[in-house]
Amino acid sequence: MPRPRRRPVRPSEARVRRLQELGELHREWVAGNADAAGFRPEEHPTPGSDYNLHHVDLDAPPGAQDEFHRRARQVMGLR
Repeated sequence: MPRPRRRPVRPSEARVRRLQELGELHREWVAGNADAAGFRPEEHPTPGSDYNLHHVDLDAPPGAQDEFHRRARQVMGLR
């Protein structure tokens, strides 16, 4: 028997505000770290694949990623 569908519940105003802050943090973080991010097409070596034409996977330096996660947890009210 299929599970009944749950009605969507709007997040609280506080959660909406935090998610908006998180989006702004991410936008600023990307702008400040894009030049240091590396593109490694060798990580998708499937012969004949056009992955690298349609997807962009960039990895910021580990310290920058750590800083983003630390600040994101603060924004979201996590420890």
